[in-house]
Amino acid sequence: MREQYPLLNRLKLRHLRLIIELEATHNLHRTAERMNLSQPSVTKLLQEIEYALKAPLFRRTSQGALPTALGEMVARHAQLMINDVIRLQRDVDAMRSGSAGMVRIGAIVAALPEHVSPVIARALDTHPQLSVSLTVGSSDTLLQALEAGRVDFIVARPSSTRISAQIEAHILSQEPLSIVAAPRHPLASAPLLQLAALGDARWILPEAHSPLRRAIDATFALAQLPPPRQAIEASSMIASLDLLQHSSMLAFMPTSIAQMFEQAQMLRRLNVQLDDHLGCYSLITLKDRPLSAAAAFLSDAIEAGLIRNSDQTLTS
Repeated sequence: MREQYPLLNRLKLRHLRLIIELEATHNLHRTAERMNLSQPSVTKLLQEIEYALKAPLFRRTSQGALPTALGEMVARHAQLMINDVIRLQRDVDAMRSGSAGMVRIGAIVAALPEHVSPVIARALDTHPQLSVSLTVGSSDTLLQALEAGRVDFIVARPSSTRISAQIEAHILSQEPLSIVAAPRHPLASAPLLQLAALGDARWILPEAHSPLRRAIDATFALAQLPPPRQAIEASSMIASLDLLQHSSMLAFMPTSIAQMFEQAQMLRRLNVQLDDHLGCYSLITLKDRPLSAAAAFLSDAIEAGLIRNSDQTLTS
């Protein structure tokens, strides 16, 4: 290819800049000043590129150095190539700063409304070259994905002892629970309720052995109550929400998700005081796997967003 296209060996960025500047100024002396070169150096560069192309690019006239038809065409291509180099520099800078590249995030549902979705939305608005893949699941599933390298970092509970020695976790927030029902449910507007009063209710519960189900069982056990009866198991939060709309059943949801659906008037949170048995969730990475610049940018943004939210809460 190099023999077929000799310009690949001979063309330099300085040649391109020279063509662009000389077409703009029509003056070798002014071109030399703008390129911070001596005029003899500029003359030599022009001779080199004209020799490579085997044709004159500029002709001397009383109005200055004017481009030939070939010179005008070469100047257009030179500008396109310089623009590509500028874009390359911007992309490299963006990649180094973390504002470009692919980031794979895993998150539990409860972390989405406050800590994950707003950060991703802001980051994509301000850094359009950033690409994000978001996986939502249980903490145990996300920890397995992190260990397997399918995600860069996760926002979840570090509840798995299998990889606890390998992870680094920074606590983000508590994950309180709410009991929810359809807006028309008879208990939707009731005053403060006791958990014991809901013993005969029909429930939509998460799958057995899931972290949320374990927390629900612990809630009833601490209240010295048997676990819920007449329960339907649903693995999807959306399935639970849909079942609530068609029944008088109750369900447990992370409070952050329940608040979001309540604002949309899709459900109501019952006035039941619950202890926190889910614990904290954290931003989790693997100690032996450094984050890319883009992943570090987003993980830092999630932690910074938490700090801003805390400040706003303190000052409001």
